[in-house]
Amino acid sequence: MSYTSPKYTYVSQQPAFDKLQQDITGAAKTVADKKAKFLEDEKKKGELIAKESGEASAKHVRDTLGASPDNFTEYGRGVVENYFKGSGKKVGDLKIRTTGPNAQCKVDGNCEELQLELAKLEEKPTKVKAMLETLVDQLDWKSIDNFDESQNPELMAVSSIMSGIGKFAQEPYGYEMVDGDNGSIDIIFRGPEDIFPGGTKTINSTQLEAATGPGGASLFNTTQSAGVNQGNVMKNTEIIRGATFDKKGNFVSGGTFNPRDYIIQGDEIDMKKKYQVRGSGDGAYVGVIIDEDQVRDDIKLGVAQTLSTNFGFDSTDGIDDGQVRTYWNKVLMSKSWAKNLSKNYDENKLREVFNDQTSTVEELQTKWGDAFTNWSTKDDLTDDQLAIFKELYLKQQTQSITSAMENHPANRIDGIDIDILGAQDEIEDGLT
Repeated sequence: MSYTSPKYTYVSQQPAFDKLQQDITGAAKTVADKKAKFLEDEKKKGELIAKESGEASAKHVRDTLGASPDNFTEYGRGVVENYFKGSGKKVGDLKIRTTGPNAQCKVDGNCEELQLELAKLEEKPTKVKAMLETLVDQLDWKSIDNFDESQNPELMAVSSIMSGIGKFAQEPYGYEMVDGDNGSIDIIFRGPEDIFPGGTKTINSTQLEAATGPGGASLFNTTQSAGVNQGNVMKNTEIIRGATFDKKGNFVSGGTFNPRDYIIQGDEIDMKKKYQVRGSGDGAYVGVIIDEDQVRDDIKLGVAQTLSTNFGFDSTDGIDDGQVRTYWNKVLMSKSWAKNLSKNYDENKLREVFNDQTSTVEELQTKWGDAFTNWSTKDDLTDDQLAIFKELYLKQQTQSITSAMENHPANRIDGIDIDILGAQDEIEDGLT
């Protein structure tokens, strides 16, 4: 609403509003930049820890951890020995005070209390062993293919400290075991504040068991193979009927499809944009330039099924955000075409991706660009991030499967004169 009065000269407030909008935009950008820097710093911290850990891994600890805490690394053995120091004498004393018909605890009236204390002491070696074995198994990040170093740099440092090699075997790094709450055990790891905020990180045995036990999850997430995901989509769609796959699920070869179903449609389209000469010399033949849009339409349901099975989209258990993060950080975000893909989309396509009918095109493109940073475990995944992940996953699968079809032996069209296309000396049959 506007208001005018003959007593006053109207002065537009628009410049002030514009300035306010610029200030808000600038502030938002500053916050976004700071967040992006934090995420990048987390990634660099993880990469640095990975580099400084050399070839060592938690496997070193596993290989030296036997049936009892005594069979441990030299440093680890010292930690365990310090934790159990004096326990043997205390167990003996408690047994004397709680055993026999004339046990002292009966006189003192504290048998139940002392027996509970004795049981906890006798249980500790088993509890320590179980905790150490769980940590060793869960922290073996070096054995994970295409490991995402940014997902938890602090736990990577914990792994390297337990491995006891290089700089992580020296001060200020180290660890100790102490009693935690309610009969649990705490392992307190020490290190520089740029590695552990506050200089320490504590792992509690009860919390560890709850996090990694039945219904829990691994401390580190694996990175799924792009090739296996492609194979999963191809199996779900049977876009190449009768194709063969290896034990892991990667597409190998075989099968067939009708290339005429994937010719780019339109009478006005030049023949050279529909067909291409493959091979050379007497072995030259005509193949279809596979219509990527048609492939995209044909694999959508298979992609949705694979996203549900492999990443939890639209599943009863919900999104597996760890798998989504690692696949984004190590696979999708690295694609050279991914960040600028939104610029190729018209307004309707962008609104479809984000399910957003109110934002401007510029705002939607900004949403897209802002997502291209390392996705840390420090923040929850947003709806925008998940929308972009699904779109890029579909695009990646479309490109990979289109390429597989173009280079497939079934992609051969008879009855077209090669000379019409202007025969080329050779067109490589390798994947692009």
